[in-house]
Amino acid sequence: MPDVPDPDFVGALCEIWFAINYAAYHLAYIRVYLQTASLQTHVDQIRKEEQAFRDASQTDLIVCRAHLAAFFWQVDHVFEALRIAVNRGQKEHADLKYFWSWGKSLEKIEASAIHKEINSYRNKSHELPAVIGCKWEDKGNGPEFVHHFLPTIAGHEAKEELDINDQLQKYFEFAANVWLSFSPGDYKEKFPRSFKFAVTVPHTFLGELPLELKGVPQLEVSVVAQDTPATAAVEDKGAEVK
Repeated sequence: MPDVPDPDFVGALCEIWFAINYAAYHLAYIRVYLQTASLQTHVDQIRKEEQAFRDASQTDLIVCRAHLAAFFWQVDHVFEALRIAVNRGQKEHADLKYFWSWGKSLEKIEASAIHKEINSYRNKSHELPAVIGCKWEDKGNGPEFVHHFLPTIAGHEAKEELDINDQLQKYFEFAANVWLSFSPGDYKEKFPRSFKFAVTVPHTFLGELPLELKGVPQLEVSVVAQDTPATAAVEDKGAEVK
């Protein structure tokens, strides 16, 4: 197989556009999986449910957390990839002044509060996936769900009062518009701003389903981590160390 060729600046921008697509894909899953009993039921109540429900809730939670971590990774990667592309343009085309102008513009973007938030949540979600907060209100009958939020990170504005959907949409649009600001004029109209994806219906989905989707079976794939000889060798090595 031949090596993957290094793209030129326009080619690099086209590849970065795919990161916008991937972020939109993960955002679609997050929006749906936030609408589940798994993420809208207080933990005290979940503990009282049958084991089958708790297992289903755990699955929905894992899917949502995984997509949130991937969303932040892709959105943050847009800026990393732009920096690499601009730096390369400056190196290979030092005589073209617009690469140096773009470099200055990107510096301002990288120093902005919103970009720093995206980067911080990218790092936090991979350090600790539990970055989906739940706001509750006790109206006399126990805690009632209000909305999801991103927990506040030191050095950034508090987010507890902001709906996570609005905040993620803000981050997504910021990255998309930054990308568009660097794309050549002829390309701005060639790349769509709307994205559509098929999303698997969660086990504990609370939202309204179209009639044609009710009762539709889901494709379930089982992944098992077997106890391998390599694992046993590690355990034996640990015993020797002791």
